[in-house]
Amino acid sequence: MSDQTVIPPSKRGFFYLKNPHKSAVVTVVLSLFLGGLGLHRFYLGKPLSGAVMLVLSLITAFLIVSGLNRMETLDPNGMLAVVSGALGLGMVVSAWAFVDLLIILVGVFNTPSEPNEVR
Repeated sequence: MSDQTVIPPSKRGFFYLKNPHKSAVVTVVLSLFLGGLGLHRFYLGKPLSGAVMLVLSLITAFLIVSGLNRMETLDPNGMLAVVSGALGLGMVVSAWAFVDLLIILVGVFNTPSEPNEVR
């Protein structure tokens, strides 16, 4: 059974989380500054999607760095790596983090009801 209480929308304030065990302010700060790495999802108890975001961010960084190193030697594959990393995966992760931030601010981000429950 969940220890959550239903809070009417008029008494919620600007943003709140459905999980009383997590701080909404910490969640917003993590999402705003480290959202691309998925750390806000780890904090909210969603480790699988947080790990996916983290892996996509690391792949993006690797593609950009390796592409920039190849561009110094005028290798055409370097530009392809930079473009695919920055415009491909980078835009996907950035959009995902931005949507998460908006959902957190609106207050509809579902989190596990129990501290040890994983979703």
